[in-house]
Amino acid sequence: MSPRFADDNDDSATRTNQSRRRFLLGIGALTAALAGCSGDDVQRPTGTQADATPTDGTPTDGTPTDATRIHDSSTDTFDPASDLPYGQWLTTDQSGLFFAHANLDKFPEDTVAGSGDRSDLSVDDPLALYPLVTGGAAVGVGQLSLSFAGLTDAVSPTATSDSTVHAVTVTNETIIAEGSFATNQLDERLVEPTDETFGIAYERTSTDRGYDRYEPAEVPDSVSDPPAVAVADETVIVGPDADRLDRTIAAADGNRSRVFETDETAIELLEQTGTGDLVVGQFGSATAEQLFGDFQPDSDPQFRPRSGENVVAAVDFDASGETFESQFAFAAADLGEDRQETIETSFGTAAVGGSRSVEVSDDRITATGTYDVEQLAADPAGQELSQAAAAELVSPEALTFQYEPPRSQQFGELWVRVTEDTDAAGIRIEADSGGYAEMQPQDRSVSADDSVAVQVDPDGDSVTVFAVNGEGAVGELTTVSVPTDELSEAAVSEAVPEDALSFSYESPDGGDFGSLTIEVVADTDAETLVAQPQEAPGLFTDRVGSLTSDKPVGAGTTLETAVEPAGDEVVVYATVDGATGEVARWQGPD
Repeated sequence: MSPRFADDNDDSATRTNQSRRRFLLGIGALTAALAGCSGDDVQRPTGTQADATPTDGTPTDGTPTDATRIHDSSTDTFDPASDLPYGQWLTTDQSGLFFAHANLDKFPEDTVAGSGDRSDLSVDDPLALYPLVTGGAAVGVGQLSLSFAGLTDAVSPTATSDSTVHAVTVTNETIIAEGSFATNQLDERLVEPTDETFGIAYERTSTDRGYDRYEPAEVPDSVSDPPAVAVADETVIVGPDADRLDRTIAAADGNRSRVFETDETAIELLEQTGTGDLVVGQFGSATAEQLFGDFQPDSDPQFRPRSGENVVAAVDFDASGETFESQFAFAAADLGEDRQETIETSFGTAAVGGSRSVEVSDDRITATGTYDVEQLAADPAGQELSQAAAAELVSPEALTFQYEPPRSQQFGELWVRVTEDTDAAGIRIEADSGGYAEMQPQDRSVSADDSVAVQVDPDGDSVTVFAVNGEGAVGELTTVSVPTDELSEAAVSEAVPEDALSFSYESPDGGDFGSLTIEVVADTDAETLVAQPQEAPGLFTDRVGSLTSDKPVGAGTTLETAVEPAGDEVVVYATVDGATGEVARWQGPD
């Protein structure tokens, strides 16, 4: 299930668009869908994996017996636990296992596809697209989950961080990040409710087997089912609950049975295709749908594994980043003619240099192929819309722009809001400093009150907005300079007089936050006003006006924001003539 927010100011979804590596396929569509989410509670990515006690022969203490082990690494040449960088984590449950793994350091940085829609691409070959789309989207969900652990900056290409994520592994609903982590800093982010962790205050419950364990202690009404977190110097684990963390850590320690120790097919498939920079697979009845929920990265794929089919696929980039090899291994108890024909006729059709190979036996199919990375770029023909065609999808006059200075993060944000219904499938925004975000609602066009934000450099930046049609073609709408200059005190008093704003506070009514209403009681010269709480999560920030409007913010306008009743401040910023500064500060409620 995609994360959902209480209003359309979906901060975490926008941050996800700025993940450390924008995966070649899949991740673009995933984050676009997330950026357009609105109207519900924040909910961690989740699936429907069973929590029942495993039926794989594992004793209650988690230690596999000799009878349950098919694989003995002391005698076999191939040992997934040591030979694969993710092998130790592959524990399973009653539903089986869906997993994905990405070595983030190996992806070519200059190869980006902004959409997972196959119609955007010049190649239509599931041997390449299945691992890239499904694996990339799964790791994208994992990167979003890492935001709960305070690792937003660690997976952002435009932010600096004391923690670094080198690899991400997804096993059912559990996310494992491996790298180098500033544990003291993460502890501070977890135990104090901040925007970085969606306003959740975590409690450190124990330290066990080298991991500090955290469970949510204070959860805002806007957040549903936050995960549990385990932190060590080189590993961070995010899972649905403490029990799932225990199972994952036990598997890594060798104290819980892993899928290849109880399933001969699993070890064979992993040995055939389990090595790569991006790997995806499933065993038993677990499927990718359980992780993605309502979102699927490709609505009409040529190939998607069915429940009960066992698959491992991998993509391996060469050192130059110009080509990659894709490998695929598939096993099914009953390999029907239709399944065999689909794979034989469609897999490897776009492979280059005669590298295509597809082998079929009674219950097994393997395939390999080599591809040029350029094949995965969107076909330039028909992908660019003229500015006039883009304006027919979204009128530039239907866009409002507000700049929000940094709060606790390093970057500011430029928000783009749509004021009327449009014919566009999506809105894309790109900052000159490298920030990127896209809003692409599911099953509808971009509509009034949809909004999306991009991170911008507070030392100076500009942002370009694009319209995206239903076929993925993109056209430029407008470019806006970000008003990052400092507004002088004289300009502040002239633009927004001291008595121009009236503040009214209401205590919480059944929730965790009070409500502050700010009424503009006199006309101002401000192009925009932004009310930013300093303690309540940033998703409650309210914004009015537009940088491109000819009319300043006038009397009768109101802003509303949530505030922390135990003590909070709300800063009101105004933008005037390309400069932004603080014009008022509400001290309260205490």
